[in-house]
Amino acid sequence: MTDAQGRAIRIASDLVGRELGLVDVFTGGQHATTLLATDGESEFVVRAFPAHHDAAVREAEVLGRLSALGAWVPHLVAANDDLAVPVIVTSRVSGTAPDADLSPLVIAAEMAAALVRIHELDGDGLRPTPGEPPRGESALAARAQREWASLDMRDPVLIHSDFWCGNALWEADRLTGVVDWSGARSGPRGVDLAWCRQDLVLLGSPSAAGLFLEEYERLSGAAVDDIGAWDVQAAASAHDRVETWLPNYLGIGRGEMTAELLRERLDAWNAKL
Repeated sequence: MTDAQGRAIRIASDLVGRELGLVDVFTGGQHATTLLATDGESEFVVRAFPAHHDAAVREAEVLGRLSALGAWVPHLVAANDDLAVPVIVTSRVSGTAPDADLSPLVIAAEMAAALVRIHELDGDGLRPTPGEPPRGESALAARAQREWASLDMRDPVLIHSDFWCGNALWEADRLTGVVDWSGARSGPRGVDLAWCRQDLVLLGSPSAAGLFLEEYERLSGAAVDDIGAWDVQAAASAHDRVETWLPNYLGIGRGEMTAELLRERLDAWNAKL
């Protein structure tokens, strides 16, 4: 156990009022230390964020809004409001990272059905997003800035803001939960749609990105006419940093991924936007 992991377990033990022991370390993300812990009877997820980061507070605030999703989402157990040591403790959601052999088409269909349910929730009172187009000097960033005014910002919903397959949990070919709600916002559904489509492309399947949109529109009964413009926004956000996402994909068992492959797949997708 590293010093950071031990500190997180000690803080979590204080928060829940009983001693917790480390069971496992989850490696699918970079912005938090995420641990599986137990008190000998029940399992808990402990997430520790960098000092002075308000993600733990934000996630604690949003989890109460998600009760309609039932066992699909974590339930708040305790949170530390001391930003010097931000830690949140939640219940464990059933499932694991998607199997590396799971078809992207299956992932797309399951993710679309889940997102329809998420977008039925009210985001009123959450911080709005996006507030501005992606910054940067790339041609994609310039295009995103030009197309900003064409985005449909009406009818905001509760959006996840980092909706990719690594924030979904799976049992075989079924999605069993969605985690990492610290970035939840009130915003247009196109934010989540474009981000997930881009993830499916990075998994190697532009056709899955197409199926994802088709399933979302079919299940929600609403056409997303400006998805092309949202795809450009997502592309501009990823363009300068997609290689840095490699640890995320390796962390969910995608051992075939390389930084070069992520760049190749993103550039090929972006060239068609």
